Amino acid sequence: MAGKGRHGLMKMKELSRASGLPVSTIKFYLAKGLLPAPRKEKPNVAYYDRAFLERLMVIKSMRSEGLSIRSIKSVLDRYPFRDVEDWNRFRERVRKKSARELAEVERLAAMSDEERRKEEILDAAFRVFSSRGYRTATMDDIAAEARVSKGTCYQYFPSKEEIFIATMERSLRSLLSEAGQAAGEARDALTRLGLEGLSFISRYRDVQFMFLSVVSEALAGNRRLKEKAAEAYRRVAEFLAEDIRRGIEEGSFRPVDPLSVSYALIGIAEMAGNLHLLEKGFDVPAFFVKLMDFIQHGLSSTPQESPGGDETAE
Repeated sequence: MAGKGRHGLMKMKELSRASGLPVSTIKFYLAKGLLPAPRKEKPNVAYYDRAFLERLMVIKSMRSEGLSIRSIKSVLDRYPFRDVEDWNRFRERVRKKSARELAEVERLAAMSDEERRKEEILDAAFRVFSSRGYRTATMDDIAAEARVSKGTCYQYFPSKEEIFIATMERSLRSLLSEAGQAAGEARDALTRLGLEGLSFISRYRDVQFMFLSVVSEALAGNRRLKEKAAEAYRRVAEFLAEDIRRGIEEGSFRPVDPLSVSYALIGIAEMAGNLHLLEKGFDVPAFFVKLMDFIQHGLSSTPQESPGGDETAE
């Protein structure tokens, strides 16, 4: 497959022949950041090595499986496969996992063509809802954004309400997954809560339309969205409550009702997200340092006892 360029390197035309892809397609992948920068010995002469070709063949295989450019970039940023066989082994491995076990990027690789088409419609719906809101968005808008017929949208989602709920479910799943990853291996409950909160605020700009729209529709009398709004908040609260329960068991937190405190933290995080959007120069990390201090010590003016029983200095 390798070309006959100097030292085993290929020029673009040789790379095109070796990969079976048009030059325009390869340049498109380069522009989208899917491929590494080529080696240039002269300003207008680029050379491509075997590793570059293997990466290109992986992308070609992924495209043949129906992955979008955005999905390919997400997967390759996390898993830089050496060759097509490496990609195929990964895909087979993740397809054997249960849906609950899959990380967000693994889920992209495990999808069938039908699932990917549905995801592309949801991607389009997310963009439409985030720019126009739930009330003014239409299925025509979503179909046009997804570049499919309105009938195709209805094939997967029977109504605008259903596609909004599916978009909200996916956004919430992604939000909680990213928050969990942000907390990483942090062992103490307070650090985990702080990292999860920072992750939430960093994503709030992306999902703000979801929270605003669902509450607005609930107030307008949409019973289904009212139930979904309550469910969404409850899921986030339960996610945070796990760390609060852990902190109580560790002796880091005093006994409190974990769910009630979680709802209070969601309200604080939402307000911080709003300030981040509304106030120029709002310092999110500084806000969270103060918030973590408040969570740890509350409003009490008396010295606090550490988990070991020693008093901390005021």
